[in-house]
Amino acid sequence: MVARIVVAGGGIAGLGAALLLARQGYAVDLVERDGPPPENLEDVQEWRRPGAPQVRHPHMFLGLFRHLLHTRLPDVHADLLAHGVDEVDMTAPPGVEAPADATELASFGSRRATVEWVLHRALREQPGVRVHHGLSVREVVVEQGRVRGVRVDGAVIDADAVVDATGRRSPLVGAFTKEMEESPCGNVYHSRFYRLLDGVPKPPTFLVPVVFAGGAGFGGGLYAHDNRTFAVVFARLPEDETLGRLRETGAFEAAADAVAQFEPWLRPGHAEPIGDVVPMAGLTNSWRELTPETPSGYLPIGDVLCTTDPVLGRGASFALAGAAELSDLMEQHGADLDAVSAGLRAHAERTIRPWYEDGVHDDVERTRSWRATVDGLPEPPAALPPAVLTALAGQQDHGLWERAQLRANLMASPDSLDTPEVRERLDAVLATGWEPPVLSPGPSYTELTDALAAHGG
Repeated sequence: MVARIVVAGGGIAGLGAALLLARQGYAVDLVERDGPPPENLEDVQEWRRPGAPQVRHPHMFLGLFRHLLHTRLPDVHADLLAHGVDEVDMTAPPGVEAPADATELASFGSRRATVEWVLHRALREQPGVRVHHGLSVREVVVEQGRVRGVRVDGAVIDADAVVDATGRRSPLVGAFTKEMEESPCGNVYHSRFYRLLDGVPKPPTFLVPVVFAGGAGFGGGLYAHDNRTFAVVFARLPEDETLGRLRETGAFEAAADAVAQFEPWLRPGHAEPIGDVVPMAGLTNSWRELTPETPSGYLPIGDVLCTTDPVLGRGASFALAGAAELSDLMEQHGADLDAVSAGLRAHAERTIRPWYEDGVHDDVERTRSWRATVDGLPEPPAALPPAVLTALAGQQDHGLWERAQLRANLMASPDSLDTPEVRERLDAVLATGWEPPVLSPGPSYTELTDALAAHGG
């Protein structure tokens, strides 16, 4: 019998798992190394999360995340909407009425801290949960091949199962890892958050982010978030020290001023910064396989098993999907924790592994293109990726639109566009003389580096 479960890690995977398991009747101890969230949402920007540096960067919450929230944690979903999160209806392009049989599809942009703040609110009201802030899980306690608890700072918390949601740097998984694949994402991020001043219209939330570059030596965008906040982010090659100056506040602002698409929200008197420029480096796509000797009751979810490039916005969806799958498996198998563990691994292999491989491929291609630009070489010949071309052509054909959006929002497999029907529809659109619009009108790499050089400092 499984009575008490320890959930290690208080990010989206851990918070989601703790809520879902407690609502099934399990006694749950959530152990989180960082401090608790502030009482008021107005103070969430100051919530320090050294254990989760990604919180300080922009986030897209894709259709899969929104679908799981809406169906599995509807009270949390409603509370997010009540606290300033705006959803985006993705069933049809802007200004186009969706067919009556269109698949429901929505996403939203929000600060990661806001989403976790709302999850914590639900957890505080949930019977059967004890939350331990400021403690780190150091080790899984194992006896005769079964989990018996976790060792935290100077103590042991007894448990029948341990959900490892401590992320890609899990201190626990190393003891049970058979092999690990890693592939560099090939980028470093520099982000800053802003808040719109009164009376300034919000950035568009449909085509989020307001992307301005891709395949031209660097990338970036402006992301609309909750409560009139937004974030600007630049991505560069790790070895590109010319753009490494983006870590400096003045240089970052000079670069942002060089992007014409940002001007409506960054012009004087329209927004104010609500945080410093924050870097994020050392990013990898990673995949872990566990040993056959992994103890019964050790249940890893989220980034512990797989990480993907944050620019793709997939990690939060995979985290919540892992929590939902764990909940389903516990309901199905109960005390048979070996079956639960096998089910989690099968879920990861079936539904997440293809996206991991897709992300590795995309990162390799983007890095190759960026390096050619930075080195002053002719950019490798490349057409628009099929998923992007299909999404753009979908503004002419709703069938293409729906298929492309389901894939982009992780509600269809990576190869779901590789079908005769999709190719025929796409050929039909192209045969009309339609051409895809320019996605990245500027600035060029040279224009951006010139803006930094003119800034001086």
